[in-house]
Amino acid sequence: MQNLDLTIAELCEILESEPVGVSPRMAKRKVKLCLDSREAGPGVVFWPLKGGRFDGHDFISDVMKKGALMSVMDADRAGDSLSDVYVPVDDSNKALLKLAKGYQRKFKLKKIAVTGSNGKTTTKEMLKAILSSEFKTIATEGNFNNQIGVPKTIFRFKHSDEVAVVEMGTSAPGEIHPLSMTVEPDIAVITNVGASHLEHLGNLDNVFKEKVTIADGLKKGGLLVVNADDSRLSKLRTNKSYRVLTFGIKRGVIKPENLTWDANACASFKIGRTEFHLNVPGIHNVYNALAAIAVTTSMRMSKAKVSAALEKFHAANMRMEIRNGAGIKVVSDCYNANPSSTKMALQTIGALSNTNRKIAILGDMLELGEKSEELHREIGEMVPQMHFDMLISVGKLSQNMQAGALAAGMDAKSALHFDTVQKAIEFLEGNVHFGDILLVKGSRGMKMEQIVDKLLRLEPAAVTKG
Repeated sequence: MQNLDLTIAELCEILESEPVGVSPRMAKRKVKLCLDSREAGPGVVFWPLKGGRFDGHDFISDVMKKGALMSVMDADRAGDSLSDVYVPVDDSNKALLKLAKGYQRKFKLKKIAVTGSNGKTTTKEMLKAILSSEFKTIATEGNFNNQIGVPKTIFRFKHSDEVAVVEMGTSAPGEIHPLSMTVEPDIAVITNVGASHLEHLGNLDNVFKEKVTIADGLKKGGLLVVNADDSRLSKLRTNKSYRVLTFGIKRGVIKPENLTWDANACASFKIGRTEFHLNVPGIHNVYNALAAIAVTTSMRMSKAKVSAALEKFHAANMRMEIRNGAGIKVVSDCYNANPSSTKMALQTIGALSNTNRKIAILGDMLELGEKSEELHREIGEMVPQMHFDMLISVGKLSQNMQAGALAAGMDAKSALHFDTVQKAIEFLEGNVHFGDILLVKGSRGMKMEQIVDKLLRLEPAAVTKG
């Protein structure tokens, strides 16, 4: 439930809808917005959302019995006698974006939109950390980055806020455009274009076409920040609608010099005269940091202040998080997985030289469509190339990882496959050596964090010197 700085009359005005059963007195009341029937109570305005397996309209009658003030309702359901007090709309899901668009226009804060196949959540968190050192900053919580999550972020805006960082995700064509049009950002960021959600997007060209629609809602003369090392994004140019600012390791306006790595694969580099030190590992986090540096320096923040904030930044839970067990290191990257992010994780840990054995524990990468088998095989081939001593692949699709590793020269004792997380755990319990570093990565649906939890609880007796 969210309390909006908006009256019911103003809500109807934004929605361009004539309410039914709303008295003049009721129209002056502030909106207590409820998007979930389970949270409904006295005085709320209930908003029935629709999904593949549910329709909030089916709960309107129950919500009104709980004391709800009124409901929004699709006009074609108005004859169902669900409520006597309602605001008719064409489509409740689309109308939520319409309300959010009208609502954000009441606030004067600068808005930054972030998307990309990989790194968008970490880049958003880096931006929040940096900007909070100078501005009253609000940002997307978790990865609430879809047609419901973006409005929820907007409905948290306060007049005291100075900057908002809004993450935007997609799993199918046509999803980012309406989000950008809703937010109307001053600055938009595209971290990269990678093989994610190919089940619905088909190929990388379609991923690019989808991601670049984040610029559709940019304010006139706004700024689009893109990765110049990405072959598709590097072709974007400043035009009549917006300016383009590039970042990258190989090329770009924001580009690091003297790039070095510490024992935990964390980078240090210089931009101009300013030194930057990261406490999150991997080349992908250098890219995330460069994107954040590009945005914040374009807002005239000093590089020294940006550097200080980035040095304090640590990984969000389950995102390339280096954790110490009993004589072992566990790199937990279980939040999600696609080919691009998995390759970057393998490169990061593969580059470490201070370990006895490196073990890649990789789960299925989901939503990859018809290229799934090929993409899993490519990851498997990469495991020995990145100097890993062992592959433990988990899940039905990851059999192809094992096949790829074997084809690339790994022996059968080192390239293993298990159908379930539990079977992988049973093997690991007796086969982890003192000094090992273990990368655990897989799509969220694989629940690979169970492996991380078990590894961190291994008793010292179970960690035998190898």
